[in-house]
Amino acid sequence: MAIFSAVADKGSFTEASHTLGIAPSRVSEAVSKLEVYLDTTLLNRTTRKVTLTSEGREFYKYTSLMVGEARDGLHALSSGKAMPSGTLLISVPSYLTGSPVLSAIGSFVEAYPEVHIDTSFHDKHMDPITDGFDVCIQGGTQDYHGLVSLRQLGELERVVVAGRDYYAKKPPPQHPKDLENWNWITYRSRERKFKLVASGGRKAEISTGKRPRLQVDNLDALHFLLRRNLGISVVPIEICRDSIADGSLIRLFEDWRMSKVHLFAVWADKANRTSLSSVFVNFLGEAVDAQRGLENGE
Repeated sequence: MAIFSAVADKGSFTEASHTLGIAPSRVSEAVSKLEVYLDTTLLNRTTRKVTLTSEGREFYKYTSLMVGEARDGLHALSSGKAMPSGTLLISVPSYLTGSPVLSAIGSFVEAYPEVHIDTSFHDKHMDPITDGFDVCIQGGTQDYHGLVSLRQLGELERVVVAGRDYYAKKPPPQHPKDLENWNWITYRSRERKFKLVASGGRKAEISTGKRPRLQVDNLDALHFLLRRNLGISVVPIEICRDSIADGSLIRLFEDWRMSKVHLFAVWADKANRTSLSSVFVNFLGEAVDAQRGLENGE
């Protein structure tokens, strides 16, 4: 089961064999024996890649937990060490590359030199169990099963922005509703309606329409298209702060606010609360809280 879990993590018998330090033929044989024992096919095999079947995805939820618990056991046995050690596979949204979260990850690496961090940047929500990560940093509201734990790390402010030249071609908007006929660039899987509240308490709702002019699944690409003056969008201010500062993007309706996006860490829920994942998440939370306090002058 541990060998199967490694193949599922790597998507390759060869890569799994390198990780485990055993021959590829041994890896293939172990998985084949497991499939015979379970009387089901766990992996789809082609000459180029290996993917999980639906049964394999379901089984992987449990084998990954088993491997994680064994890893925690190894940490427990070496608890006499002065510093935590091991490897953490982390998923982080790409738009947080310049955020306090990434800075906190760097501080963790400096504080714990025996811990190795392998970070993947994604623009889609990842699951720590089915996607094989130790910790996933997420933005938004997500429904997770009972096998994971959550810790909120902060909030992301969202703003309405437009390319400078695109904005110059439009009549100055007097109300957020005036933006509905503009060319919207949207981020796939996000909401199509946004509620805004003015400083005086007035409320408004704007819609990007059922078929926006452009739709992307990568926020860096969205930022690039905005700078190309192809339209407007709602984005986390982290990805466009510099562009607003240099004038290439125009922030619209600065005196209106919309609900913030919650930012949180997700990791496998285990009985051993001193696992390396928990140590990492606690450090991250405390570092982000401290940074927020400095920004607020506390």
